[in-house]
Amino acid sequence: MSTAFLPTRTTETTSTGATIALDLSGLGAPAHDRDLAAGLPAEQANLVRLAAYARAAHKGGVSFVTLGEDFRLRADAAPRANSWLDPVIAARRISPSAGGTGLVPSVHLGRADGAVAAELAQFNRKSGSWAGLQLARGTGAQPVTALPQLGDLLEELVRSATARTSQRPTVVVPLAEEAELTTAAELADVVRLREADLAWARELRYAVRSAARAAGRKPVRVLVDLRTVIAADYESARTRAGLLTDIAGGDEGWAGALEAVGTVGDVVATIEKWLEAGAADGFVVLPGSVPADVARLVSGVIPALQARGLVDGAGSQARAASA
Repeated sequence: MSTAFLPTRTTETTSTGATIALDLSGLGAPAHDRDLAAGLPAEQANLVRLAAYARAAHKGGVSFVTLGEDFRLRADAAPRANSWLDPVIAARRISPSAGGTGLVPSVHLGRADGAVAAELAQFNRKSGSWAGLQLARGTGAQPVTALPQLGDLLEELVRSATARTSQRPTVVVPLAEEAELTTAAELADVVRLREADLAWARELRYAVRSAARAAGRKPVRVLVDLRTVIAADYESARTRAGLLTDIAGGDEGWAGALEAVGTVGDVVATIEKWLEAGAADGFVVLPGSVPADVARLVSGVIPALQARGLVDGAGSQARAASA
């Protein structure tokens, strides 16, 4: 890490409450083993259900929802050439019914940026929803921020989408390597961090914000991935977490993420600890299961955080994240 971006203070406060985002990638069409799926009808994502969860999440205080690069509209046995565009298409389709939340699908830059810009331009904002884009990394590909032309590609896509809608999409950049830090700080409105070590997450957050300031940009919000499995008591939550891991065939989908497994109070305590330590500006919640953990997030965790003054209401969160 460059010493130019090291923090000069041990604590830091923000002018707005923490941002809580929600990853709903799990509501895509389920992936199947090709041999087992052979001869069976291809399952499709239920976009009515996706829109309902996005709407309920926003009403409950979630700022925006993300759809990862693995989100699929159809679970075809054979890969579709344009399946990488599914997160963007799904976000556009549910935009009239998303109830005001931000919709942030993953985007592969350089594949068909014209198609992405066209989809973003068709977002229906009558419900108050706003559009964003999250840079997809791609399996086995170079880190997105290692691509020399990344800045130009992103700038052109954002400019194209903005010109069509007069609204600039919020840019979310996942940070996977220290070498990407400066580029992420210069390009992103929100940096998404997968880190379970509080002390190191705090250093990374300070470094991102310092790099953004050095580039003459406003503060960049750093959101930490947080996997939640919530139950009435700790032992029940641990048991369910193990079952979910077995069903998923491992922890690949959330490997390396901070985990909060336990009661609503346990999750709130984890979030509060990280916020007070200056390790995050908010969290992207990876629910262990839908609807159980989404329901407990909206009905239990967020109200408790609001009561402590740690997060703002949905409208304020949206403005903070998309400003």
